[in-house]
Amino acid sequence: MKRILQVGMTSNYGGIEAFIMNVYRNIDREKFQFDFINMETENKEIAYAEEIKKLGGKIYKIPGRREDLRENRRQFRKILESNKYNFVHNNILTWSYSEGISLPLKYSSAKVIVHSHNSYMNPGMYSRRILNFVNRRFNYRNDIIRLACSEGARKWLFKNRSAKIIPNGIETNSYQFNATIRKEYRKKFNVVNKNVFLHVGRLSHQKNHAYLFKWFNEILKKDSNSILFLVGDGELKSKLQEEIAKMGLTDQVKFLGIRDDVKNLMFMSDVFLFPSHYEGLGIVLIEAQATGLECIASNHIEPEAKVTNQIETIDISKSPKLYANLALEKVNKSRKEERNLSYLDVKNAGYDISDTVKMLEEIYSR
Repeated sequence: MKRILQVGMTSNYGGIEAFIMNVYRNIDREKFQFDFINMETENKEIAYAEEIKKLGGKIYKIPGRREDLRENRRQFRKILESNKYNFVHNNILTWSYSEGISLPLKYSSAKVIVHSHNSYMNPGMYSRRILNFVNRRFNYRNDIIRLACSEGARKWLFKNRSAKIIPNGIETNSYQFNATIRKEYRKKFNVVNKNVFLHVGRLSHQKNHAYLFKWFNEILKKDSNSILFLVGDGELKSKLQEEIAKMGLTDQVKFLGIRDDVKNLMFMSDVFLFPSHYEGLGIVLIEAQATGLECIASNHIEPEAKVTNQIETIDISKSPKLYANLALEKVNKSRKEERNLSYLDVKNAGYDISDTVKMLEEIYSR
């Protein structure tokens, strides 16, 4: 059995976490077993912790680098020296955390994977930018395996070095549109006759909620019978809730927090709004398209995320007022068109988890 140590899981139920778990659920666990590093502060569990344990994975809790970098390194090294891992798989956004690369290269025989999941960095992260610049030296090593979720993510992290593109696959069959669940959820959330807009993403700068709120406010001016649901959590939650209150939109914008029924919320919704500043790929866009949901996304998403004709991009440098009518037109289109077969378009585009798992199993078999 090949043993793989996964680095990069956090307490956030985000894209990286969803990707890793989609793979873990579907990989041949008699041949490949995952373990996980938890570097979260305040004794937080990583996302999907209970499921990981049920699937046979171990979770090693070590101090976060900001808590105690020396102890972080010491305990990470001890884990590597006490276990014969075949691979250490680093799922990263930047080069800022290098221990997942340097320590296994120095203290183990494990092969090191560096997997890029983003195509940009928040300009306000000054210390992380410095670390990203310093640690970019690892990009010039020939003893790491480079992977990326998109061509943009490859260019961002690896510059002119080659990397294998691994699609962020999902269980496409399970995303086939379900009219019964749509009806149940619209009744459950009391939105039977409303225009339902949905956004899924961490409550952070990257997801551009300031633009989203202005955009939705313009939609309301056109049609007050509209509602926006936000799924996710993050460091900006309180600030964003205050902003909504100041705009007088508390009754029209609902914060749902972290959910385990996002797929059903997509069935319930009419249009998916996604005005991100940047994305590595945007796995929720793949999921939304699989459910047949009409999507309007930022022009900064990666081209690979556009796998159906249900998605349209907008220029987020322009006023959101320009796109209010487009959002409402998408509502009408969503209700008229057939949603049942969209999951097949996503599958045929290469985003089924079986294709992703096959690629990774070939890499892990080296």
